[in-house]
Amino acid sequence: MDVLIMDMGSTVTGESSLTDYAGKLELLSFSHGVAMQITGDLSNTERTSGKPNHQDMTVTKYLDAASPVLNQSCCQGTAFPQVDVIIGRNDSGKVIELMRYTMKNCLISSVSIGGGGGDKPVETLTLNYNQLTWKFTSQKPEVGVKGVVDGKWDLAKNAAA
Repeated sequence: MDVLIMDMGSTVTGESSLTDYAGKLELLSFSHGVAMQITGDLSNTERTSGKPNHQDMTVTKYLDAASPVLNQSCCQGTAFPQVDVIIGRNDSGKVIELMRYTMKNCLISSVSIGGGGGDKPVETLTLNYNQLTWKFTSQKPEVGVKGVVDGKWDLAKNAAA
């Protein structure tokens, strides 16, 4: 990964100066997962599946100018219509998106901060959402975009969106 960016819309301004991502939040790391509840019968010959369990998206970033707004938004339960987490790669000096997670009706479910000697404090945010889109963009071996694959899930409908 060359670049991790989070775009929370115009109400949260980060300190990124990257072309096409100025004013967005630069991330250090991210984590997300989904799991399917599986139930087997006594003989373990048949299985049934239940409702998928989506983990909150977890991101880490350095303390910056957006930190007070993020903390206040968590306290107020502010809903963000759309939040994008972008994983990018450098392609001849331009950021090419490799993966984009688009979360709709997103709430900040927690903000925590930690630090130690010698480095800037690091914040961890968890984000809860009602709908998630995964968009993967593959690159050609030489230069450029090869193709796009996406998937969507609506938690309220418990169905592909």
